[in-house]
Amino acid sequence: MIVLGATQVEQSYFTDRSKVTADKKIKIKTLLEIGLCQRQVARDSNVSQTCVAHVSKKLKQNLPLSNSIGQGRKKASTQDNDRQLSYIMKKDRTKSSQMLAAEWTLSNGKKLCALTVRRRLISMGYKSYTAKRKLLRTPAQIKKRLTFDKYHQYWSNEWNNVIWSGEAHFEVFNRKNRTLVRRLKLENNELFNFVSRVKGGGATVSV
Repeated sequence: MIVLGATQVEQSYFTDRSKVTADKKIKIKTLLEIGLCQRQVARDSNVSQTCVAHVSKKLKQNLPLSNSIGQGRKKASTQDNDRQLSYIMKKDRTKSSQMLAAEWTLSNGKKLCALTVRRRLISMGYKSYTAKRKLLRTPAQIKKRLTFDKYHQYWSNEWNNVIWSGEAHFEVFNRKNRTLVRRLKLENNELFNFVSRVKGGGATVSV
């Protein structure tokens, strides 16, 4: 026996259950008018027997086959709530779904779980990506390093006249093996997508 968690059950409920199209309902109607039983119609149309029963009931009552307006489960959050969630997430893109759900609940007073937070953010286009460890060198930095190397490439005894002094203090403040950042697909080079590994430091060179 396979036991599914609450998250898996809710995900399967929203992903595996699809809406019956109008063409399929017309096909069900045609098969019922031919005289087939509901079980056979459900098997031929690849739908549940309950769906066939609903279509048959509408035909007997001369009702349209299309779904009525406002049918189905209502959203737990409004558009204003979703914009508030986006604002909360952008303040700190490394926050977990549980932390965002708690802060979101405080802002609107509704009890919303972490799964709802993830679904809302994914629908907006925000997915979790692994943050980059360090920034790439800019063209200006590359040019300065190349100029320094060309100028000093033939130094030999001149380095004896250089006094090296200085001290640097490095402190590791993020020991996580991986940091996740929520962002859009096109935001891979934004500053919030880079997580610094060390801070502090400095050095001097006297010639």
